[in-house]
Amino acid sequence: MTIGVIHTEDEQSGGARRVRAGWSLAAAALLLGSGTLQVLASLERWVVYRESWTRQDISVEDHLFDYYIVADPWESLGITAALFGVGLLLLAGGVLAAARATAQNRLDGMLATVVAVAFGIDGAHALISAALDAPSVLQYPIQMWIPALVEVGGLVALAARSWRVSRATSLAYVLLLGGTLPGYLFAMFLIAPTIAGYQSHDTTPWTETVIAATTVLAGAAMLVAAAASGFPGRGARDA
Repeated sequence: MTIGVIHTEDEQSGGARRVRAGWSLAAAALLLGSGTLQVLASLERWVVYRESWTRQDISVEDHLFDYYIVADPWESLGITAALFGVGLLLLAGGVLAAARATAQNRLDGMLATVVAVAFGIDGAHALISAALDAPSVLQYPIQMWIPALVEVGGLVALAARSWRVSRATSLAYVLLLGGTLPGYLFAMFLIAPTIAGYQSHDTTPWTETVIAATTVLAGAAMLVAAAASGFPGRGARDA
């Protein structure tokens, strides 16, 4: 009887590991997809348009062409804003999937939902702006900063709560801070100038590429979480 009970518990434990690994893989796929679209958007601006730029009145570095913060005055560069918008929607899904992989109670789900909605608002703003070829009504400062504050606070909380369950997942949340407004400013003023070799008066080249890289790294962290959680005998916090 005892052996039977132990066997059943092992099967249940294995089932839990499979579910956890499955959600981690889903999160990894969504985040890697998001990062890829963000990379493509950044390459369109900093490679395609920059190399073929012929306008004498304005530089491709001008804030007029920023697609991370779409606000009047704004001019769309190809499909940069559309790619970025879809990328943020995938990122929102990745946050939800990552939370399902390590959820301890309803609070984790609530935090992830709030963060996902905030990223979803940013993504919808970029997509709508791309479709209209003009900034959407979500461009106003209060509607930009509130999601930013929610994203930062929520990601920090999720990282702290998931640390004991999966350190790789916790790291993924920390890396996703690179996609928030503070992360964007950090990339523009500190990281991108190191890559470009100078600080632009407007947007330093490769700023959005740095942000995209943090999303890709977050996806890689979720792959590690999925791989670790799939090994029998491994502790949850090893994932």
